Amino acid sequence: MRNAALAVAVALLLVGCARVYVPPAIDLGPHEVIGLIEFKSNAKGDLAKFVTEKFIDVVVEDQDEIRIVELGTEAEVLEAVGESRLGPDAYKAIADKYDVNTVFTGTLDVSEVNPSCAFGPGYASFEGKVNARLSAKLVETSNGGTVWSNSARDERTVAGVEKFGSGFSFQAEDPEEAYGKMARSLCRRITYEFRHTYRNKCL
Repeated sequence: MRNAALAVAVALLLVGCARVYVPPAIDLGPHEVIGLIEFKSNAKGDLAKFVTEKFIDVVVEDQDEIRIVELGTEAEVLEAVGESRLGPDAYKAIADKYDVNTVFTGTLDVSEVNPSCAFGPGYASFEGKVNARLSAKLVETSNGGTVWSNSARDERTVAGVEKFGSGFSFQAEDPEEAYGKMARSLCRRITYEFRHTYRNKCL
């Protein structure tokens, strides 16, 4: 009897309510074609490249009308446009060479890595507890001004971690398995303004 009464109460609350589409807070459509410089990182290996790829996947998830042009690493882009650092002059040169009005850049900082390893018959597993912070921004190439920026932090245990000197390298035969969850978490946290949502609206 109690459950039936609760069901009726819930039904009454839902009367006149509808699920309403809420568009992304930031519409990237006007940008049409956006350049992207591979994210930098203080960690060696393929982690930064992998996170860059996940960032692209998340950005176009709800805004598939835009096109993102991967320009290469920061060093490659600067060499291509004949500049020594990313600044207003470099962004203007990027616009001229690649015909883009805006460019995504980002940095992945990894700290507090506590590595561990396990050995067994025919295998060795390397992993570590990683604290990572991803920051990214969208820059206008006409003046070097920032259109959007955000950052997020995530901490979890990932595989494919190896220590070299005082730093760490991230190399894995299967990056998705090794640190896919962390990469997706970081990218989804910083790009929520590019995704649509739904909310309940009651009359």
